[in-house]
Amino acid sequence: MRPLGDYLAGQGLTVLGVRLAGHGTRPSDLRGKTNRHWIDSAAAGLAELKEKCGKVYVVGLSMGGTIALHLAANCQVDGVVAINAPVYMDFKLYLARPLKYLLGFKQEVERNIKDPAARKNHFAYNSAPPGAAIQFLALLRSVRAGLDRVTAPVLLIQAQDDRIVPPGNAPLIYERLVNSVRKELIWLKNSGHMATIDCDREIVFSETVRFFI
Repeated sequence: MRPLGDYLAGQGLTVLGVRLAGHGTRPSDLRGKTNRHWIDSAAAGLAELKEKCGKVYVVGLSMGGTIALHLAANCQVDGVVAINAPVYMDFKLYLARPLKYLLGFKQEVERNIKDPAARKNHFAYNSAPPGAAIQFLALLRSVRAGLDRVTAPVLLIQAQDDRIVPPGNAPLIYERLVNSVRKELIWLKNSGHMATIDCDREIVFSETVRFFI
């Protein structure tokens, strides 16, 4: 998310990059963390921005996009940008090879980054504890059930070739945003899951700013 944040800051916007509980340190710090901890991290960042800014948008990639939708369903925000955000996963794929994805998730993601330089410089945990996966799936169920409570404008950005989050998530979310005052869906043709650093990143950046304005 840092490149997107830098771009938005360069456009004169106030930006806060929130580190979710258990993230950005070491995999063992995810143990004992629930999706409520992750949501609370994001909510604290939202509250901080509301103290400083007249309008506040929430933006997230992958699970971050899911949490952004959760905030929009439960808090007052001026808009949401959700990038490759899931509200369901392909259970056949993940349940068939759960250890592969839990113990080698970084490698799975990197195989889905099309830009060679971005693939080489990608940072992520090498593995995740099983409890984190259980909390992640519980989060998806909760957010999926609450999409009809989102009234803010929503921009969905989805990579057609995302092999981590099933691309069918985007049209499903779009369809269930029945009370959003404005909703858009943009498809990316030359990116994998990590769209904010992949070949279509400039599209992600420019479309995000356009949506804000």
